[in-house]
Formats: sequence, C-alpha cells, structure tokens
Amino acid sequence: MEVAFHAGGEQPVSPPGVSAVVIVHGAPPSTVDACIESFLASLAVDIHVVLVDNASPDGGLACSRWATHAQITVLTSVRNDGFAAGVNQGLGLVRANDFILLLNDDAFVTADAVALLVAKLENNPQAIACAPRVMLANEPDRIDSLGLVLRPSGEAFNAYIGQPWSEQMPDGADILGPCFGAALFRPGAFDAATGVGPLDERYRLYYEDVDWVLRAQQRGWRSVLCTSAVVFHQHAASTRLLGEAVRYELVQRNLLLCAAKNLAWRSALEVWIKRLIVHAKGTLTGPYRTQR
Repeated sequence: MEVAFHAGGEQPVSPPGVSAVVIVHGAPPSTVDACIESFLASLAVDIHVVLVDNASPDGGLACSRWATHAQITVLTSVRNDGFAAGVNQGLGLVRANDFILLLNDDAFVTADAVALLVAKLENNPQAIACAPRVMLANEPDRIDSLGLVLRPSGEAFNAYIGQPWSEQMPDGADILGPCFGAALFRPGAFDAATGVGPLDERYRLYYEDVDWVLRAQQRGWRSVLCTSAVVFHQHAASTRLLGEAVRYELVQRNLLLCAAKNLAWRSALEVWIKRLIVHAKGTLTGPYRTQR
C-alpha cells in the first residue's frame, strides 16, 4: 500500500480506503476485466473490490478468474434477485470505515477519478454521495450522466445524456443524486442508523437509485457532482440482454412504486393517474401492449 507524507516528512499518511462493489450477471470476462483493472490502477487510494456474481448463466466465469487476487473478494449469489439485492449482498463485505464506490461492470474509471471523488466528499461534510462525470465509452466526448433528474411526471433519467460535454454543470454542484452505475458514498451511507439504509430490493432493476437518493434528501443529506472525476460507461451493455420490452416493463412498474413510496400523496396520485392514461392509450396503439 502506498503512503503519502506531510511536508515535514515525518508523518506517513495512509491513502483513504475505498471498497468498490461491482455486480456481474453474464458480462463477458473482457468487460469485467477492464472494469477491475481500472480500479487496480487507481492513484492515491487503497482499493478493495467486492465482485458479486449475480447467478450468471455461465457460472460466474468473469468473476472466478479474480478470486485469488489480494485486493478482490468474490461473492457468488445462488440466484439473481436483481441489482439492488446484489448490491446489498456486496455491502456486507466492504471494509469497515471505507468509502463505498458502486460501478457497473460495463464501466471503468480513470486513474485519478476515485481519489477526486473521495476529496469532494471530504470537502462537503453534508453530502452523502458524489457523482462523477460519466461519459459514453463509445462516444467519449458525449455525456452518459451528470447525476439524476426526476421530472414531476415521475420519469427519471441521466442528466444531459447524449450531449457533448461543454461544462453544463459546475464542479461541486448540488444534484438530486448520482446514477448508481457510478457513484461514491461516504462510510456508513448504507447503514440505516448513520446514513440512509440499504437499497430497496423490490425494485430489482431501475429506480433503486432514485428511491435511495429521495430517502437521503428526506434525511437531510445532499449529493454533489465532481466533474473532474471521469468515468466511461458502455451504456446499457449490462442490461441489453433483457430485451427492450422487459426493460420497459421494469422502468414503468418501478416508476409507480417510487412515486407511491416517496412522493406526497397528491403528487403520487397525479403521477399514477397520468401514467395510467398513457398506458391505457398504449394498449391500443402499442408498443409494449403486454407489458403495459
């Protein structure tokens, strides 16, 4: 483990500890390797990776190859109960007092990104989470996410997705919260007593991050953006095998769940009525009649 020194030269300072949780379900080994190798190349942090194989169809090939690495703990789930459940399992193996990083298996961090995220949280004591500037891996000049946006309709999406990066938001800006495909959290963030608590496993996939950041706000926590910390993401590569129809159904179902759970009853009722009208029309005109 590398150490830094104060100007006087006498007192060694250990780099901050960061536990990264990565959920894998059937991703190619080359994709997972790129993700893990980017962590291991991170500068000025002490990285530990919790690699959760979420019952991959191939038996967990992409994860098992890392099982003997000193900085990696591999956890194999007996069944796939969704992204949120996988994260909660992984959180049980993070090191005590570590910052916690969530990263999709189809994303990779730049060498200084993790250290920059840690510094941003250390300088913002009221912030529980920090979002990096996430760029599209296949179009690296275009944005994948600058955190989350939630419309009054209940629809949530990645802020500025698809736009060329032109400093749309300043470094350190307050945001609703990070997309959990790439996000750093302060120690204890997922403890109900000291932070917000674990992810709600009812979501399975999609909106679990929106739900969590809304709960964080209700407890008085902030989330901030760190535009100097850059992450690259192969958008939807880890979920594409589900098919568009299944993804649509999950998004629409979880939108309603999130609204009912977290919004004031009048706002939640308005969201439900508007979405039910949309889906009633959609059953006549398509697409996704069955899912609606």
